[in-house]
Amino acid sequence: MKDFEFPDQGARQSNIKSGDLAAINKAVNRQAAQERQQVRQEVAQLRREAPYQNVRRPVNQMPVQNAKRPMPPRQAQNPNVRQQMVQRSAQNVNIRQPMPAKPVQAARPQMPQRPVQPQPVPKMQMPQEPAPNVAARPKAPVDPSQIPEMRMAVPQRQVRHLTPGMPVPHRPGQPANAVVTVPQNIAVPRHVAPLSVEHKGVKKEAESEFEEFKYEEPKNEDADIEEEEYDGSELEDSEYDGVEYVNDEDDDESEEEEDAVNERAPRARKEKKEKKRHSLIPYLIILLLVILVGAAAVWAINIYTEDTGLIVYENSVEAGSSANLQMFIKGEPKFQEYVSCNLDFTAVNYQLPQTIRFNIRMYGTNFPCVLNIVDTTPPVAEAVPQTMFSVDEIPPVENCVKNVSDLTDVTIKWKDVPDISAGGNIIAKASVTDASGNETIVEVPFMVTRDSIAPVIEGTKNISAMIGDTIKYRDGVTVTDDIDKNPNLEIDTSKVDLKKAGTYVVTYRATDFTGNSTEVEIKLTLKKKPKTYVEPEKVETEAKKVLKKIIKSNMTDMEKAIQITWWVRYNLNYVGTADNSSWTRAAYDGLTKRRGNCYNFAMTAKALFDAAGIENMIIKREPYIYHPHYWNYIKINGEWYHCDSTPRIKYNSYFFMYTTKELKNFWHNGWNGYNFKENKYPKSATKSVQKKINYAGHSIKK
Repeated sequence: MKDFEFPDQGARQSNIKSGDLAAINKAVNRQAAQERQQVRQEVAQLRREAPYQNVRRPVNQMPVQNAKRPMPPRQAQNPNVRQQMVQRSAQNVNIRQPMPAKPVQAARPQMPQRPVQPQPVPKMQMPQEPAPNVAARPKAPVDPSQIPEMRMAVPQRQVRHLTPGMPVPHRPGQPANAVVTVPQNIAVPRHVAPLSVEHKGVKKEAESEFEEFKYEEPKNEDADIEEEEYDGSELEDSEYDGVEYVNDEDDDESEEEEDAVNERAPRARKEKKEKKRHSLIPYLIILLLVILVGAAAVWAINIYTEDTGLIVYENSVEAGSSANLQMFIKGEPKFQEYVSCNLDFTAVNYQLPQTIRFNIRMYGTNFPCVLNIVDTTPPVAEAVPQTMFSVDEIPPVENCVKNVSDLTDVTIKWKDVPDISAGGNIIAKASVTDASGNETIVEVPFMVTRDSIAPVIEGTKNISAMIGDTIKYRDGVTVTDDIDKNPNLEIDTSKVDLKKAGTYVVTYRATDFTGNSTEVEIKLTLKKKPKTYVEPEKVETEAKKVLKKIIKSNMTDMEKAIQITWWVRYNLNYVGTADNSSWTRAAYDGLTKRRGNCYNFAMTAKALFDAAGIENMIIKREPYIYHPHYWNYIKINGEWYHCDSTPRIKYNSYFFMYTTKELKNFWHNGWNGYNFKENKYPKSATKSVQKKINYAGHSIKK
């Protein structure tokens, strides 16, 4: 493979042994350190002498701070490369513009690989620059703002990567035709040419004085200027591209362009400042608008936060009351017109406990809310006092509670079923519960009577009848009780044989509703019908004939009774002997024959009372000494009274509706004769009605 040849340099070839790599690196590093120390000393010396004035940087030099070591001696270059560098130097660079971040690397050609040959490392020597002409520099300090802008041509860098066997640039102290090849995995250092600054014969390698200036590229309307990017970093040895830079001495045209740029520089800077100042106005306006919009946004957010914080998301009202939107907003929003609700509170049924969900819309946002209609009020009810007996059934609870009121349906039941068997005053508790579970306890008073007194049976007597007669066991028999108004009366005739003559026992049993009972026994005597026996129906027919003459339909029972008593007294004749074989025979003889004894008088009146529908019975004197006596006992207006139509000696009148007391107090000719067993008959009335009776006219006084 042929060696790579640099322009105007000739072929140089040398080999480096791999064992000398450490020595090469050490020598290169030591030489670079010496070069940097020398540059620092020169810069310090120049700063002490005088400030720079009208200094122009050659276009072929890099900034001083990046110059680590002097460039190798300039060698002849390829004409093509030189022409390229001259064109690059024509570009004007304003020293006030910032340095590019990194130099643009030119495409480096691929070096042909050479075989590695060992060769001794020559000692590298840096070329010595002539001392700067200090006397040519002005002594008076110059205002940095008056320093004219300088033009620097940025060379086109060629970057290439070294490979083993590839020739490297010329190093100081080596022959011009020497070629150094890089062994395997060895990076060849790059040399940086020293930066030369000349102004009126003064040459100085320094750059730090111009760090405060900004590089600015002047406008060039005739040609496009390509900027070279440079980062200002130090050039390392391994990055040396081996490209020669062009001196400004060879380019007169660049100096003329530089003078034109220097004349336009102050005006360009002024125009730029004005343009920059005018360019800030839109930004200030935008900033002001942003501040206003931000303030308005903050204000709107504060109002939104404050007003939405007034919302009550859940509220409860008692059933039967009402609700409105104000209950869900605690205060007044700033903009009431942006507050709405999707619930019509007037259409809600507040009588029914329920949960209603709706939305409050405020400033375009829907907030879910809940309205609870609750029923916490218990029902109202009143107790109905109960009066009853210990044997009665407990009445339904609905009958023991009244005036029940509530918004919902109620359920009534006994909290505890009362026990009234022992009697007395008892408080029963009724539970009244509505649909929401609210309960009211109503105390119902029970006044319970425990009945221990049995009923009383009155009017029972021994009965004499004929075989085949209709026996009326209940005639004249009454049952009373202190509590039960209608006690039950049972007549036990199971031992009676109505077809056979004889004496039988008949039992009367009265029972009240509490279970108290009383029993009374009588004797029933049955006889064979005598030949003169008259049937009851026949007697009744004769009685109705008499009543038709003396009774009117509009008469009261009292008026009918006095007419019957009066008719028997004055239409029958008293005789000492009569057929008293049966009561029907005696009554029939009295109605047809119009005669008889006291038995006939009493039985005739009985037949007329029965036909008139007046309840009655026969009372017999007992005990008696010589003769028995019979009279009538009638019930008028619910009271029992004594009536006797039998005439008395030397007493031309009759007894009508006497009380028992009045009857026993009647004495005539020193004799009474109305003694009887009172316990066998109902009690008579106690209030006298004698003042209402007209005996002469057999009528009742109005």
